[in-house]
Amino acid sequence: MRANQKSRPKDDLSWSEVGEMAYGYLRIPLALVFVEIIYWWATEPDASLEPLQVVLAWLWSGTSNLLWPGSTELVFHGPSQSWTGVNLIGSGFDYGEVPLYIDAECAGVHEIMFLGVLMLLTPGVERGIRNRSLIGMVIIVQFINFLRLIALYPIGMEYGEAKMNEMHEFIFRQGFLILLVLFWIVWYIQLERNGVRDKKAKPALSDLPKKEQIKMRDTLPTASVVTLIFCAIIAIWATHEVTMNDDNLQFKATAEECEGSECQNDEAKIWSNVWDRSVRLWLFSGLLSAFAIVKVEPLGIGESEE
Repeated sequence: MRANQKSRPKDDLSWSEVGEMAYGYLRIPLALVFVEIIYWWATEPDASLEPLQVVLAWLWSGTSNLLWPGSTELVFHGPSQSWTGVNLIGSGFDYGEVPLYIDAECAGVHEIMFLGVLMLLTPGVERGIRNRSLIGMVIIVQFINFLRLIALYPIGMEYGEAKMNEMHEFIFRQGFLILLVLFWIVWYIQLERNGVRDKKAKPALSDLPKKEQIKMRDTLPTASVVTLIFCAIIAIWATHEVTMNDDNLQFKATAEECEGSECQNDEAKIWSNVWDRSVRLWLFSGLLSAFAIVKVEPLGIGESEE
């Protein structure tokens, strides 16, 4: 009887239950913080997303000139050593021209990662629905981001350069975040209305993959093959940039010759930027390759097959 009297009250929570509650509430904020850290580290070098930045700059300049002939020109951006510069040209600007360029933050990848985490960690959504939603999300976010770039010219010409910069700063700091959260809320509501989300599904620590579940793939699906090809391309490109690109090798020689405060010249900074970018590309290509060749098996699949 004494043992029963000293037993834990029904209203108390065990440490395991506290852990499950903490995981359920904190996994999304912690995942967002982790992704944020990875993003800022990965995009610290200039032109860290150069292929995408160049494509966006080319599309921006071409589309703007199609809508408003002579409104922009695509230029080489010296600090990042890439064709990511776009000059806006018009009488509405203070000096008739506004030099801009597409940096990593303008590429829309930050927004895609933020919204992607929210959608990936929403419980009770089937894989097929989640994958289609993610693809649609990427297209929508990139389209909205492109409209933001295109809108700069008419806003600048109508209201002046100061208003154009003010609008751009607002969208950059708050507007996109508000829009992304609203996008996720609308997506969640639609899932609920269509009855395609399992309301009983709750995130649990037991859902995290165990070491014994991680296996090498016997055969590679199409997605894994595409991923490996992509990783090989970016790894080869990163290697080429630091070993065979003549301009970069000249920057490297300049950086090696200077010492101390003398190394603050532009060419030395460019080489440091190129090297840091290549290191990040090597790391990410290796990580993505590892994810492409391994899989997570459900617990007990080996026993059921035996």
